[in-house]
Amino acid sequence: MAIASIVADIVLVVDSDGIVRDLKTNTDTAIAGDAKSWMGQPWIDTIAPDSRHKAAALLSEATTGAASALREINHKGADPQATIPIRYSAAKGKSPGNVLIVGRDLSALSGLQQQLVKAQQAMERDYVRLRAAETRYRALFQMTAEPILIAEIGSRKVVEANPAALEALAPSSGRLVGRALGQLFDDKGGSDIDALLSRSAGGQTAVTVRVTSATNGRRFDATASLFRNEGTTLVLLRLIPLEETGGRTHSSGSTRYLDLIEKLPDGFVVTDLEGNVVEANPAFLEVVQLATIDQARGHQLGEWLGRMGIDFPTLTATLRDFGSVRNFSTIIRGALGVTETVEVSAVLVETSDFPCYGFVIRSTARPAAASSGKNQLLPRSVDQFTELVGRVSLKELVRETTDIIERLCIEAALEMTQDNRATAAELLGLSRQSLYLKMRRFGIMDDPTLEVD
Repeated sequence: MAIASIVADIVLVVDSDGIVRDLKTNTDTAIAGDAKSWMGQPWIDTIAPDSRHKAAALLSEATTGAASALREINHKGADPQATIPIRYSAAKGKSPGNVLIVGRDLSALSGLQQQLVKAQQAMERDYVRLRAAETRYRALFQMTAEPILIAEIGSRKVVEANPAALEALAPSSGRLVGRALGQLFDDKGGSDIDALLSRSAGGQTAVTVRVTSATNGRRFDATASLFRNEGTTLVLLRLIPLEETGGRTHSSGSTRYLDLIEKLPDGFVVTDLEGNVVEANPAFLEVVQLATIDQARGHQLGEWLGRMGIDFPTLTATLRDFGSVRNFSTIIRGALGVTETVEVSAVLVETSDFPCYGFVIRSTARPAAASSGKNQLLPRSVDQFTELVGRVSLKELVRETTDIIERLCIEAALEMTQDNRATAAELLGLSRQSLYLKMRRFGIMDDPTLEVD
């Protein structure tokens, strides 16, 4: 026992009944704490169920006097979910029926194995993620419409090119890999590309040069980005095609226009031909008291613009007839109930793939001092009527005041609808016949020969 305990982590003496009669353990091993309770207990009871057949075979071999084979046996520990692996060998003892069992604790080795398995699994997961990222990169690289070249910064030779670059720079040969960048452009373009790469290597990132293809004369704006891969410095060269006439890229121009619309202080709205909002800038969202464009998309612009059921149909009807409207006076209603007077200029676009209306909505201040002479009629008439109190009857004053208010309302409705009498009648809640009668009565009928239906 003393000699065996020097070279082993645990030494047991088990009698013919399988009872542990003697025990020595190395205090540094994982089994030392649990083994203290084994004395006088059946050794087989300390073993996990999946290893008990190994323990029985080990004891059987040692009892017959044969040299037992090494066996890895799992012991039950304090944690029911964990086991302690021990590698045992056994020999027949001097006393009849006794067996000397010597074991080496494999917990440390098992822990290393588990760490190795976890590391392997982590590597496999990382490999799957890298493959997915590479697949996405490849798909984007192949599908992008802009020519893209990847070249070595030292040799200036192309190592990869997307299909758009092949079509733009080598439509006949169909080969770019291995060619020097300077050969793909005219003499000036080759020098500019070389200078661009030198400045990019020096840390200047926001540099653009204009180059011309050596094969077909197409012009591009070139930008470069450096990156390292497997110890090699590479450059990603992006070529932005220029329009044939303007020398300005369509994509960058469109971006600038969109930026301008986003920053306009006036509301800007695009709707389909049914009047449903497709796009709107932040100024419009602020006026109608909405937080995001998603709250406006798909809704009728008439929900916020104009008097419900009157102004917006009139506006779109005018657009269909004439193609554009300028300075149409109306109101806009916010989602939280705020109403504001605005002027609307609009246009109908039918030549694009997406026919639509475009609206510019500008807030207008309406101070009382700026009112027209017609609107000033009522205050003057009120002053006159107050001077007549006591001279004429109240009934006559009320009738005269009513006539003035009716005339002002009819003139305002005709002005708002641009003299569209059918719409003005609907706005006032009158029939057309009643409107014509009142217009003739107040002397504002521009065509005295017009007969009432």
